[in-house]
Amino acid sequence: MPVFDEPVYTVNVLENSPINTLVIDLNATDPDEGTNGEVVYSFINFVSNLTKQMFKIDPKTGVITVNGVLDHEELHIHEIDVQAKDLGPNSIPAHCKVIVNVIDINDNAPEIKLLSENSEMVEVSENAPLGYVIALVRVSDNDSGANGKVQCRLQGNVPFRLNEFESFSTLLVDGRLDREQRDMYNLTILAEDSGYPPLRSSKSFAVKVTDENDNPPYFTKPHYQAMVLENNVPGAFLLAVSARDPDLGMNGTVSYEIIKSEVRGMSVESYVTVNSNGEIYGVRAFNHEDTRTFEFKVSAKDGGDPPLTSNATVRIVVLDVNDNTPVMTTPPLVNGTAEVSIPKNAGVGYLVTQIKADDYDEGENGRLTYSISEGDMAYFEIDQINGEVRTTKTFGENAKPSYQITVVAHDHGQTSLSASAYIVIYLSPDLNAQELEHHHHHH
Repeated sequence: MPVFDEPVYTVNVLENSPINTLVIDLNATDPDEGTNGEVVYSFINFVSNLTKQMFKIDPKTGVITVNGVLDHEELHIHEIDVQAKDLGPNSIPAHCKVIVNVIDINDNAPEIKLLSENSEMVEVSENAPLGYVIALVRVSDNDSGANGKVQCRLQGNVPFRLNEFESFSTLLVDGRLDREQRDMYNLTILAEDSGYPPLRSSKSFAVKVTDENDNPPYFTKPHYQAMVLENNVPGAFLLAVSARDPDLGMNGTVSYEIIKSEVRGMSVESYVTVNSNGEIYGVRAFNHEDTRTFEFKVSAKDGGDPPLTSNATVRIVVLDVNDNTPVMTTPPLVNGTAEVSIPKNAGVGYLVTQIKADDYDEGENGRLTYSISEGDMAYFEIDQINGEVRTTKTFGENAKPSYQITVVAHDHGQTSLSASAYIVIYLSPDLNAQELEHHHHHH
């Protein structure tokens, strides 16, 4: 009967060894002669199907060779029960067990899995503090020992870093984020095992920086000024202000309002209004003589929660229009007429009266010039600036008892406005010299 040297043989075979690689050469010796000494080798039935696929035994020689793809990760020990039997009658088979250790080689690259709330895209607020965890990274490698020991790193100079623990790593914020400067990062994680040679793999993914309302609207300039002619039509456009906000969506949507204040004791809203585009309109007709200039503040507010605001100052200058007619104030007029008396013997240059008029307009619109427009123009003259009326002749024996002139005060507006007075001058009997001296004008 055949006999094996050992009841159990242990051998090592590398995984992925080529077909026909030698596993072991079994030898059962049988001292008998002839067919009684001829040995046949075989696997016994209760060897698993997988093992039967992986190995074959040569029935004559007892040589076991590789017959399939050995995979340490699938099964790293195969136990093979072998019998050897001679061909003689009533032969007693011999048995042995072959234990095959499938030795790991580095044939698996590391696998990187990213765990985050949104598997497509990692999101992080631009307000995230340093050390804030945005995702978990699990790296696995099915090889054994050093072949399966993995190190990870994050590529590039980015405001994130990896923190490695035993069985996973965290991806965390490692710098200041600002969506307005950069709203997307493409990150790549590299993993490398410690096999020889090492295997590497990488995974790239995007990190999207989400918006926070961290920018107030800012006006393109802090002060605005507009000129408007008085007597403007209510509802007329005056000027536009503009504020920008780089935040997203509602955080960057700007609305405008005029900050409550008073102009000459009235609410500013009875003077001006602003619309959603920052266009400011007059609500009423302005009057330069009442209000030459007024200021108010406009606020720009974004739609964030809570909203952020900023202000700008607006100054409206109301320009004068020649809308005031001169008004005669001296001498006092009754129905546009004044009566004065002068002595019959008054000399040339005698001051008859002084005309004064007021005009509430500004500049040229309110600058007045006086003239005589009709009547006894040969006897009298008027100083065009100060309105003094004086005689230009003496009155002789045949003088009339009274003379009359029409005096006009006109302004210098584009379209001149004027006022006139009708002056009646009576010649009275001579006054004494003292009185004369008093009225006489020294040239």
